[in-house]
Amino acid sequence: MRLFEEALADLSGVPSDRVSGLVHDRRAAAFRALYDKAGLPASAYAAFRAALDAIHETGFVSEAGGATRLRRRMVERVLTRCAEDEPAEVDPLFTLLRRFATEATRDEARLFCDELVAA
Repeated sequence: MRLFEEALADLSGVPSDRVSGLVHDRRAAAFRALYDKAGLPASAYAAFRAALDAIHETGFVSEAGGATRLRRRMVERVLTRCAEDEPAEVDPLFTLLRRFATEATRDEARLFCDELVAA
């Protein structure tokens, strides 16, 4: 998250502490203004917004396997949100996200197997 915030600060010219506040603010308009100022593509906004929503709902997890589960949840949210958008605009992004989803599912399956063996 820190890398994302620093990248947005660098791209937008907005101070890092202000960027952090806008990223963690639940109001979509505040993040949208920052996103636009950073010059990021409009077609990817829904993906970033969905990922941030998943983080805000789940928070950063500290238990074993939490990061794997969060990653899968984020990818699923982003895929769902992008499926609602215009297919022509998000097709390359959608393809990349499907790969991420496959990888996240595989990682979660490994984690589940490891937990079964440990039990």
